[in-house]
Amino acid sequence: GARMRKKIVVCVVSDGRAKINPRTRALLAGMGVYQEGIAKQQVNNKDVTAHIYEYTSQVGMTIKNDVVSLVPKQQPVQMLFCLKEKNQKKINSHTDGSS
Repeated sequence: GARMRKKIVVCVVSDGRAKINPRTRALLAGMGVYQEGIAKQQVNNKDVTAHIYEYTSQVGMTIKNDVVSLVPKQQPVQMLFCLKEKNQKKINSHTDGSS
């Protein structure tokens, strides 16, 4: 319906916790969707495959001369962030968000 056009969902998949770009990680943290120090390599002695973060952010961004600035009070955007524990060369990352 008409209200659906007002809902925005963004899904970001990052292929490997050790490989994520620090600027990307900082931007996602600034928008509220990522928290440093939460992810663990193992839970109950089992390897973790991926970490899922979800947050509805009202912080947007602008880019000017390669400088990213955060802008508060923007249209609400539901953010889904899947941070894969191990880099798998992106060959299967496209399937993670659709399963």
